[in-house]
Amino acid sequence: MERILIVLLLFTTIHYAYSADQIKFRWCALSAEKDKCNEFKDKVMAVAKNLTLSVNASCVDGSSTDDCIQKINNDEADLVTLDGGDIYAAGKLHGFKVIVAEQYGEYGVKYFAVAVVRKKNTGFDIKSLKGKKSCHTGAGRTAGWKVPVGFLLRVKIMPSVACGDEYNSYLSAAKFFSESCVPGTKAKVSASVYEKVSNLCNLCAGPESDKCTINMEKNKYVGYHGAFKCMADGKGDVAFVKYTTTKEVTDGGKYGKPGDYQYLCPDGGRKDVGEHKECHLGANPAHAVVTKKDNPNIEVIVKILITMCEKYGENQTDWNKFQLFNSSKYGGSNLLFKDSTTSLKAQAADKQDFMDYLGKKYGENVDSLTQCDYSSTTAPTTLSASTVFLPVYPLLLFTALLNMLI
Repeated sequence: MERILIVLLLFTTIHYAYSADQIKFRWCALSAEKDKCNEFKDKVMAVAKNLTLSVNASCVDGSSTDDCIQKINNDEADLVTLDGGDIYAAGKLHGFKVIVAEQYGEYGVKYFAVAVVRKKNTGFDIKSLKGKKSCHTGAGRTAGWKVPVGFLLRVKIMPSVACGDEYNSYLSAAKFFSESCVPGTKAKVSASVYEKVSNLCNLCAGPESDKCTINMEKNKYVGYHGAFKCMADGKGDVAFVKYTTTKEVTDGGKYGKPGDYQYLCPDGGRKDVGEHKECHLGANPAHAVVTKKDNPNIEVIVKILITMCEKYGENQTDWNKFQLFNSSKYGGSNLLFKDSTTSLKAQAADKQDFMDYLGKKYGENVDSLTQCDYSSTTAPTTLSASTVFLPVYPLLLFTALLNMLI
């Protein structure tokens, strides 16, 4: 009888070693995303229940994308959607995996970065931007910073002033543009460097104490729509955004029509809005959901997200109900996911490495921001200790208890 009780205790212990904790689904949300995230996590719980999965979904406050990356690395959160630039940083620093990518209709998992100007603001092109005023989505972002500044540096339109320095792109842009709004600059650079590049925040609309904040509620010129409005309001001459931004903003009725704006093309010409295939600065990898490389629940999380897309994505047309790819009812845009997303695509298990997702060329383009002669970067390959040893624990426990019976 005593042995039977021990065996029962053994299997009970093993059961709890594997299943005592629910699957964690902790989404890192910025301040402007809180309301949408709270509704999102409730829907995640409902979807998980229908899939007979035991999931604990929650929203974790993040002050910035960098903060979210750190929280995931510290096991305080599990998931966040990042743009290509942040995916590169999270992958290079921590080896994060890309598990689900946004898709944008006919272009799939990529989007075009464009330089938008007011049509009536003539007399300059992409090759004569020196001394002009610029509007960017945010420091280190893909379409708003890495692509345009990388392009200008690579083709020598913008002189590189500090080759090899991690802040080269900021130092070079500060000398090239007379004034800019690059939200988040102050948090991205050192205090001594900020003194040299503070003009990158001059056009931003944050409070005087934090003019360059990335908080959308305090700085209306943050993000794709914010950068466009910075240009359209006449603060800047050019806005670096994505190809869908102009129509998204003008559809709101306050900024004219798409025909009031043009793109600056790499060859020095201009084209009308809508001609992005012939006039863009780069076809960039889509925003994507990332997590730690040793997250044991990736397969389940992907299943939940794809089901969420099927239930609350493009097919959900009732504005009064939860829509995964619509942020307007929450007083913002591109919250949790870009509003231009049409569906989500799961990354194959053998393609979740961040460089597999971004591509070699993207890595080279990002490296060009700091290096005058750049080379590609490969992903870290070191496995964490938890990846190797955690799954072995129940087996060791089983062996030890079994030996007691012999």
